[in-house]
Amino acid sequence: MKAHQKLRIGLERLNRSLVLIEGSWQRTNRRNTLNELENILKRQHEIENETENIKDVFLREYIHEHLDNIAAARRNLAEEIKWEIESNEKSKGIQ
Repeated sequence: MKAHQKLRIGLERLNRSLVLIEGSWQRTNRRNTLNELENILKRQHEIENETENIKDVFLREYIHEHLDNIAAARRNLAEEIKWEIESNEKSKGIQ
């Protein structure tokens, strides 16, 4: 399997994982969901490092664009979950 095919598959997996997390995080343990998002971040960094070995500028740019989109979605989702955790902790303290 060529390196760029492996990277494409990795990007697709990250996208699918984010879609699954986005659709289910409200029904699951928030801390576990944050751990899953942390795993996605680690995989993003691995793909970024692998991308540096690609000589084709256009392919590298294509992968970086996808990584940027994934990173933005992951950050937004992580912030939403952290906000939910903090608001739940504060509301428990009020009772």
